[in-house]
Amino acid sequence: MNQSTLTDLITSSIRNDQKAFRKIVEGYQSMIYSLAFRMLSNEEEAKDTVQETFIKVWMNLQAYNSEKKFSTWIYAIATNLCLDKLKSKKHNFQENAIDNTVLNLISSENIEQSFINSELGNIIRKLTSELTPKQKIVFTLRYLEEIEIDEISQITGMTPNKIKSNLFLARQTIRRKLESL
Repeated sequence: MNQSTLTDLITSSIRNDQKAFRKIVEGYQSMIYSLAFRMLSNEEEAKDTVQETFIKVWMNLQAYNSEKKFSTWIYAIATNLCLDKLKSKKHNFQENAIDNTVLNLISSENIEQSFINSELGNIIRKLTSELTPKQKIVFTLRYLEEIEIDEISQITGMTPNKIKSNLFLARQTIRRKLESL
């Protein structure tokens, strides 16, 4: 979606144009679902987070600063919701659950590839399950969503040095877990 179209959709949405907002949702929901699923490792929680994200976007759209990237703003909302869920005592990582939508890292066209994808998803879940919520967020944003440090800083509100520190600790934890496998 180009910036001009997005700006028009945002302006229309602020004026309660539900069709315009629906186009924003359609343009960003897969990105938010991907992030939420990777963070929470649970399909239902990821879907709930997508809904909660777009409710917050709808309610706060007039506060969006058009000088910043819209994707950064919406990632920040989703990331904060994921962080809240990860910090919640009620959150259950469900490491052993096998899910057909495992991370959607690689598209599969046959059974063998599907099995490899499932195994890769399970390994990533296990490797990230012991990370702190902040480590998991920065690891996911940097290495799975491929977002640069500066943008992660805008999304999370962490300083670049804090992000690098969390990434370092996350990599150490994952390296130790890989060695034990």
